Amino acid sequence: MDTRRNSSGFTITELMVALAVMILVMSQVMYAYTNQHTKSKEHERLVENQSEVRLVTDVILNDLRMAGFMVHETASIGSIDGGTTGSDTLCVSDPNAIDDAVVDNASVRLTGAKLTTAVTAGDTSLTLLASSMDIDEDGDVDFVDGAGVLISGGDEVHCGRITGVGSSSITFTPALPGGFSITPSEGIIVPALTYVVNGTELSRNGMVLSDQVEDLQVEFGVDVDSNGLVEGAEFPIDDLTGQDLNLVRTARIHVTGRTSRGVEGFAGQFAAVANRNAGTADDFKRRRVTADATLRNMR
Repeated sequence: MDTRRNSSGFTITELMVALAVMILVMSQVMYAYTNQHTKSKEHERLVENQSEVRLVTDVILNDLRMAGFMVHETASIGSIDGGTTGSDTLCVSDPNAIDDAVVDNASVRLTGAKLTTAVTAGDTSLTLLASSMDIDEDGDVDFVDGAGVLISGGDEVHCGRITGVGSSSITFTPALPGGFSITPSEGIIVPALTYVVNGTELSRNGMVLSDQVEDLQVEFGVDVDSNGLVEGAEFPIDDLTGQDLNLVRTARIHVTGRTSRGVEGFAGQFAAVANRNAGTADDFKRRRVTADATLRNMR
């Protein structure tokens, strides 16, 4: 009698081959999923950065369009040029410092706060006529610690940030630049909104608007020949030093955003813009928005 039984199934070798094939397939699936997930996150960060740069640009444009509102034209806008390796600082006159009731009843532009002593290069403080620190005469001092200030002499303007306010004085930073000199009869001092980039943080009067903006460049259009047009060499101008401030008509801003994280293996670079040079290669992705605005002092 034959006691052998028919047997079916897989041999150990077959099982090992099947397991190896399954592991290979699963590893490829996991690799594809991980790669797709990484790329999706990179895309999300890039879209987020692009949206943030556009929103920040809109905020700056709204302020630029109000530059010069109810104040003297020479105190409507100013900047500190960051040169070929740094971000620019932008200041525009602050319309929020002016009471609505004053606007409704005003027939002429406000004169701004008045100096009682001259200021020169290197100064970091202003001594002002106490009554003039309320530029719209609504009963409230219009200069605030931490806010911006535009210091104009008619043909030169300084963009500063207030570090202290007294009963008849203001301290500010940075110091007045070389060659800057204003007499009390020339001085026009107005509250301002100041945009500063520090690292990848863009702040407006000290309040951070974005932590993904690495550069702000500002250019101006100046109607040098007073023909009502900004043309040829009149635009763009990187620095208002030496320009007739009464003739500043337009401003162009370049806002460069950078993603919060780099991408391994990506060859990125800060591209040259305005008078700033290109940066060194890195692994960050960037988006830049460029926009123009006509200043309020044109209207």
